[in-house]
Amino acid sequence: EEEVSQCGYCQPGQIMIAASLLEEIPNPTNKDIDRVMSKALCRCGTYQRIRKAIHFAVEKG
Repeated sequence: EEEVSQCGYCQPGQIMIAASLLEEIPNPTNKDIDRVMSKALCRCGTYQRIRKAIHFAVEKG
Protein backbone atom coordinates (compact mmCIF):
# COMPACT_ATOMS: atom_id res chain seq x y z
CA GLU A 1 0.00 0.00 0.00
CA GLU A 2 2.97 2.33 0.46
CA GLU A 3 4.47 1.37 -2.95
CA VAL A 4 7.84 0.45 -1.47
CA SER A 5 9.17 -2.08 -3.93
CA GLN A 6 11.19 -1.00 -6.93
CA CYS A 7 13.65 -3.55 -8.31
CA GLY A 8 13.09 -6.01 -5.44
CA TYR A 9 16.77 -6.87 -4.98
CA CYS A 10 16.99 -5.66 -1.38
CA GLN A 11 13.39 -6.39 -0.41
CA PRO A 12 13.88 -9.79 1.31
CA GLY A 13 16.52 -8.30 3.61
CA GLN A 14 14.39 -5.26 4.32
CA ILE A 15 11.41 -7.43 5.24
CA MET A 16 13.50 -9.54 7.61
CA ILE A 17 15.02 -6.45 9.23
CA ALA A 18 11.61 -4.80 9.61
CA ALA A 19 10.08 -7.95 11.13
CA SER A 20 12.95 -8.23 13.59
CA LEU A 21 12.62 -4.55 14.50
CA LEU A 22 8.89 -4.88 15.18
CA GLU A 23 9.48 -7.91 17.40
CA GLU A 24 12.04 -5.95 19.40
CA ILE A 25 10.34 -2.53 19.34
CA PRO A 26 6.57 -2.79 18.65
CA ASN A 27 6.17 0.96 18.04
CA PRO A 28 9.49 2.16 16.56
CA THR A 29 10.42 5.78 16.01
CA ASN A 30 11.80 7.02 12.69
CA LYS A 31 15.23 7.01 14.34
CA ASP A 32 14.81 3.32 15.29
CA ILE A 33 13.73 2.46 11.75
CA ASP A 34 16.58 4.40 10.14
CA ARG A 35 19.11 2.78 12.47
CA VAL A 36 18.18 -0.78 11.54
CA MET A 37 17.33 -0.16 7.90
CA SER A 38 20.75 1.37 7.31
CA LYS A 39 21.95 -2.26 7.20
CA ALA A 40 19.96 -2.88 4.00
CA LEU A 41 21.22 -0.60 1.27
CA CYS A 42 18.64 0.19 -1.39
CA ARG A 43 19.88 1.55 -4.69
CA CYS A 44 16.36 2.70 -5.57
CA GLY A 45 16.25 5.01 -2.54
CA THR A 46 12.89 3.94 -1.16
CA TYR A 47 13.84 4.63 2.46
CA GLN A 48 11.04 7.11 3.17
CA ARG A 49 8.46 4.72 1.75
CA ILE A 50 9.94 1.86 3.79
CA ARG A 51 9.59 3.98 6.92
CA LYS A 52 5.96 4.76 6.03
CA ALA A 53 5.25 1.08 5.40
CA ILE A 54 6.65 0.08 8.79
CA HIS A 55 4.47 2.69 10.51
CA PHE A 56 1.52 1.39 8.46
CA ALA A 57 2.22 -2.15 9.70
CA VAL A 58 2.28 -0.89 13.29
CA GLU A 59 -1.10 0.80 12.82
CA LYS A 60 -2.66 -2.29 11.24
CA GLY A 61 -1.20 -4.58 13.92
